[in-house]
Amino acid sequence: MVAAKLQLLMAIGVALSVVQAGPVDNNHGSKGPSFNNKAICTTPQCVLTASGIINDMDPTADPCQDFSKFTCGGFDEQHEIPSDGSSISHFNILSAGNQRVLRYIVDASLGKSPKAAPGDVAAQHNIKKLQDLFSSCMDTASILKAGRKPLVDEVQKIIQSFPASTSPANKVTLSKTLAQITKLGFQPSAFINLSVGPDSDNPLANVLSVNEDGLGLWSSEDYGDAETVKLYRETVAAMFQVVFGEEDVAKRAQPLTEKDIKKEWVDAAKEVVDFETQLAGIATPRDDLYDPIKSNNPRTVEQLAALTPSVDWSVLIQETLPTGVKNTRPLAVSSVGYLTNLDAILSKTPSRTLQHYFSWLVIQNLANNLGKPYSQPLDVFNSILSGVSADIKAEPWKACVSLVNRNLGQVAGHYFVEQTFKGNSRTEVMSIIQNVLSSYGKTFPTLKWLDKITRDGAIKKLKAIVQLVGYSTDAPDVASSKALDEYYKDYTVAVDDYFGNRFRYSVWSATDGFSKLSLPVNKNSMGMVPSTVNAYYSPSSNSINFPAGILQLPFFNVENPEYINYGSMGVVGGHEIGHAFDNSGRHYDSIGRVANWWTNATSKAFDEKAQCYVNQYGNFTIKGPDGKDHNLNGQLTLGENLADNGGLKMAFRVWQSRAKSDPNGKKIKNFKLPGLDAYTPEQLFFIAYGRLWCNKMRPTALLNQVRTNPHSPAKWRINGVAQNSPDFAKAFKCKAGAPMNPAKKCEVW
Repeated sequence: MVAAKLQLLMAIGVALSVVQAGPVDNNHGSKGPSFNNKAICTTPQCVLTASGIINDMDPTADPCQDFSKFTCGGFDEQHEIPSDGSSISHFNILSAGNQRVLRYIVDASLGKSPKAAPGDVAAQHNIKKLQDLFSSCMDTASILKAGRKPLVDEVQKIIQSFPASTSPANKVTLSKTLAQITKLGFQPSAFINLSVGPDSDNPLANVLSVNEDGLGLWSSEDYGDAETVKLYRETVAAMFQVVFGEEDVAKRAQPLTEKDIKKEWVDAAKEVVDFETQLAGIATPRDDLYDPIKSNNPRTVEQLAALTPSVDWSVLIQETLPTGVKNTRPLAVSSVGYLTNLDAILSKTPSRTLQHYFSWLVIQNLANNLGKPYSQPLDVFNSILSGVSADIKAEPWKACVSLVNRNLGQVAGHYFVEQTFKGNSRTEVMSIIQNVLSSYGKTFPTLKWLDKITRDGAIKKLKAIVQLVGYSTDAPDVASSKALDEYYKDYTVAVDDYFGNRFRYSVWSATDGFSKLSLPVNKNSMGMVPSTVNAYYSPSSNSINFPAGILQLPFFNVENPEYINYGSMGVVGGHEIGHAFDNSGRHYDSIGRVANWWTNATSKAFDEKAQCYVNQYGNFTIKGPDGKDHNLNGQLTLGENLADNGGLKMAFRVWQSRAKSDPNGKKIKNFKLPGLDAYTPEQLFFIAYGRLWCNKMRPTALLNQVRTNPHSPAKWRINGVAQNSPDFAKAFKCKAGAPMNPAKKCEVW
């Protein structure tokens, strides 16, 4: 691989010398009147893009045998998983770069923070709030000096409101305590988690939702692992000792040992974990929770009372909602069976156990707001679950930037956008997405299994898709300092109160969410902050959302040739559009309402075609930390796999059509890249797609992904799509029957 890659890099070196020796040839770049698609681009941006592709590749690998190795073999060889992380990918790398940009915004000590214009009071407030929050996080001396008291105080509030006994809890007392915890905005929350979101039957209105929650481990499957459960139980006991023990652990020379933990806390931990194990036993299968039909169960308060009589639902709702907010509609229940089974557990559970359980919820959620000695047992446990050594300490500024981005992400995003999202990037991205939308529109009429009624509904929905690119324009308007100041006015930040800053945000966020119950749904509000390296489709608003954070290399650059931009950002856009028509999104109509707009025959045809993907991806495996093969869950990952496959096909077809319409590059940029002129534009389109998913993960994290994440692991996102693409096989001239060109291919869109 080294020799082959050196040849490619030498070609780039020649191109770079051209750049250094003379002026940029505008005919090769994005600024010239002609792009000349037969020439090699020698601009600095082209060199940068080409070198990134070459560094990721293993050109000695056969793309028809293992396309993932071909596109990402170099990435795997050159990149090591950070000692404080569980994976390394382009998403991680770009996120780290975005973090560095944010640091200069929020860290006043670096001397590069933004300055408010004279008289701009709103901007002054915003900048001060950003910097005070960051400073409070960096002030480790004050955090440690605060001790454990802030956490102890919050746990005591729960204990005082929920007395312990050997009998089941009084329903009113239980409901008030559930509301008390719900209003704190914890994640994980208690075993009944209320939230507000669009009504499935009327997506312009918000509704109160009832969801299952309450597990301290990553997944319900983890409670079947005896070793994990034992370690978890020991961690809970140790944390009880940290919080309630007579000794202040910050004054210890060594961490707590097993003999330091009182039997009282060992017994309490066993009660907590045994109770959570019962909850795990009644958990609804994850793929059912993703199903908008199975998870759409409207119930009145009276019906909920019949399902779970151990809870006083009227009290729970009334105590949870902010003053002046009323619930006037049936609640959206994700799983009726869960609530019925939950009541059977609650009716037999002593209130003492629930008091310990509620106390643990508070500790688990708030321990990281304290100095490190007080969260040490929990930190060690989480590091083991993620496969990261507990001895590795991340640079404090990274955690503090993440905190600011989480709590004040829209404000930080205002300045992030100013620095990174310049020029005509937004226009170019929206043009790519619009072209991919058109590709879907041209494809639907060619699908014989899609009858006219359903096809008309699909085209109607396609035309109604809303594009949000870069940042929110409402609630809040990220471009407006005044709007941001108003949006966060009730979130108080104190430069000397780290615990309080984090705690108050959690409460503010929960209150803000529940306040939306009385408001109409806002479709112009993006659910991610601007610096996020991700994108998403919202079925209830029928919108596709692309934060500014992802609109950078390797996903997009305005100066890249189109076969690169369409192979990367085009496919990402096509992926999100595809979610509107996947196994979940297809149940929503053009206005985001759960409705059956499919005929029975077409619905049956879809299910039969989708089953091909379930079988294909269900046969893919990963190596777990135990060294054994673990199969992917083809049903859980179906929606993402459909979106990957459909998105790539649509992006390729529209790019190919555009390229053929302008072979000489008079209007469209498809010029060659240095060092890569041996590859065709078609091949480089697929290479651009494949490298997006280059990723190395620790086996523990990889197994957790397979158990809980609807996305397939990186290798199979690359190879699974390649196997199903005739365009890929043609581009790389893969022989029939080759691993990446099997006879049986799956296709829906």
